[in-house]
Amino acid sequence: MAGFTRTVALKRLLPQVSEDPEMVRSFVHEARLASHLHHMNVAQTYDLGKVEDTYFIAMEYVAGPTLSQLMNQCAAASGSMPIPIVLAILLQICDALDHAHNLCDELGTPLGIIHRDVSPSNIIVSNTGIVKLIDFGIAKAANSGAKTQAGFIKGKFAYIAPEYTRGHLDLRADLFGVGVIAHELLTTRPLFLAANDFDTITRLREMPIQPPSRWNPQVSRVIDDIVITALQRDPSLRWQSAGAMRTALVNAARSTDEVVNNQQLVEWTEWAFTKKPRQDEGVLRVLDMLGEASSVTHEIIIEPLDELDRSPPQPTVAAATPAITAVRPAATAARPAVTAGKVPDTEESGLLIVPPKARRRRAWPVLLALLVLVAGGAGYYLYLTDQLPFELPFEL
Repeated sequence: MAGFTRTVALKRLLPQVSEDPEMVRSFVHEARLASHLHHMNVAQTYDLGKVEDTYFIAMEYVAGPTLSQLMNQCAAASGSMPIPIVLAILLQICDALDHAHNLCDELGTPLGIIHRDVSPSNIIVSNTGIVKLIDFGIAKAANSGAKTQAGFIKGKFAYIAPEYTRGHLDLRADLFGVGVIAHELLTTRPLFLAANDFDTITRLREMPIQPPSRWNPQVSRVIDDIVITALQRDPSLRWQSAGAMRTALVNAARSTDEVVNNQQLVEWTEWAFTKKPRQDEGVLRVLDMLGEASSVTHEIIIEPLDELDRSPPQPTVAAATPAITAVRPAATAARPAVTAGKVPDTEESGLLIVPPKARRRRAWPVLLALLVLVAGGAGYYLYLTDQLPFELPFEL
């Protein structure tokens, strides 16, 4: 009887680490944990095996760009991602996490799975419009015997929750990562990422977090509130579940009458990758850097967020866009009236980096020059009076 074939993605344990019992144990733990996950927004795990000395995990092959690649393309070529597209992606990420966080074993015991690395490189926007969360390799289950070595953090520093850097971890840490992703999708700029890990963690713990509307005036106050809630450094003030955050995102999407389906997500993604990098990318990057926090010493002043200058408008794309009225990259659909830089009164003021004040020029060089000119003019006048053919009616 003829069989069938299926294209899969293989994850292998490198030969140089396959001799380490701890690495093998961790690899097997990943496969067993991932085998419990059966959801359309999670890449499926099919099999765990060993060929000669090589351990492997056979997983679902997902065709499409990672969210990291899509974000880079937006920053370099296609411009900011339309808000309905952002909401569609975030909704599916929350669906995947809601499934993982509430998963139970065969006896009905909650597994308490925490992904620990919810970041753009671990999210794929498939060519069917289904967003897939991948790589549960560092996921942790509450009832697992596996322990993380003290002093080590698993995950990308720019997307981990602040409490995790101090040794505390629960399901809400994954939602902080979703908040960082949401902020970066809406602003087309990194939130906490710095030149090195130390500066990144310092920003993660201490940097005042401005709402997305600070850089993107099309973001409504409702979406601002959703993102800022996810980014609360106190886990008790954060969204308490992925399901709760998803409900808020659904309500925000419906309030704009711009709900995006999978086909529209596919069409916009394909359109984005047809755009070539902008010639003024370098200039735009420099302008964007002027608004970023920096480790360089500057004179700073603290002002209410209302006083901040409006961000420069995003350049429009002249090329034809997909025939999706609700999600044109240069969106013309009606949106809630939002004042740039406005946040709820409870939001803390931010730090505005300003250039050093210009030094006041001293006046004496100017006065000296004027005296020289006056003296020269007087001398020249006296010289002329000696040459006049008539007498003046007054004495000099």
